[in-house]
Amino acid sequence: MTRMKDLIPRFWRNEDGTAAIELVLVTPIITWVLLSTLVYFDAFRAETRSARAGLTIADMFSREVNTPAAVDAAYIDAAQALLATLVESDTDPGLRVTSYSWDAAANRYVVRWSESRGIGQALSTADLALMTDRLPLLADGATSVLVETNAIYRAPFALGISPFTNGNLGPVEMTTFTVISPRFMPAVCFDPTPEDPANGDEIC
Repeated sequence: MTRMKDLIPRFWRNEDGTAAIELVLVTPIITWVLLSTLVYFDAFRAETRSARAGLTIADMFSREVNTPAAVDAAYIDAAQALLATLVESDTDPGLRVTSYSWDAAANRYVVRWSESRGIGQALSTADLALMTDRLPLLADGATSVLVETNAIYRAPFALGISPFTNGNLGPVEMTTFTVISPRFMPAVCFDPTPEDPANGDEIC
């Protein structure tokens, strides 16, 4: 009995193994924090990459000179393929390009042509009326090009945080909305029938 009374205080004061137990308890939390940091950093990196890709595609369209041919459907498809390379998404990104002008007499923006790949429908003049607060002022008859892109980001790790889908950060849609003026021509033209170079039905 006396020996037992001596062992209990000694056991109570013994701190051997305390660090190992604390490490076991803290390791899952540390791992979660590190993975969370990695996921959020990767998400911001994807957003930056998407924004730069949108600017690159918009700049490409602004440099078109309609010679020897105008922009056509194949050109839009190639631009979407380039966008996919730039954003490095595991799904096809969306691209919508719209050439529009300002009609002072009607006091509205007018769509000249619009082509969409993976972003809903092509824009109409009525659609532009809903975007008036996002479009810059133009002189009467002047044109601009609106380039919209989207790309889906999926986090590499599930973080177990609600309300994210399945405890994961995503999928998150990265979108861009870029308005740019043609650099070398009054307007960027679109050719709906490029197979006939002599048709002369480009939409400018």
